[in-house]
Amino acid sequence: MRISEMVKAALSGATARLRRDAIAYAGLAVCAVAVIILLAGASVLALEPVVGPVYARLIAAGAFIVIAGAIVIALRLANQPRRPVAAVKAQAEPAPANAQFAQIAMIVEAVMLGYSLSRRPDRR
Repeated sequence: MRISEMVKAALSGATARLRRDAIAYAGLAVCAVAVIILLAGASVLALEPVVGPVYARLIAAGAFIVIAGAIVIALRLANQPRRPVAAVKAQAEPAPANAQFAQIAMIVEAVMLGYSLSRRPDRR
């Protein structure tokens, strides 16, 4: 079997799988739209005796507006540029002068502790 035949066989299997997945997702999308339509109709029918026919439709439309607004906000937040990791690390790390001061302070503290422990009488 030649390499070109192997590539052709692999691609035909991959394209068949992609075609099958695309058909399945299209069917899923059609079902999702049908569910949304049926739920909207049922919610309007359930709200009509309580608030009237006009307000029932306005409430259903308001719910769709809220959902659409949430989707728009989510998409805008997802498309915002992220800060580079180096900038975040630079903010998290202390300034070099502060780090050097902290190192000197720890050394001085260790020397003072050693001195105080050496001056203490031995308790055996």
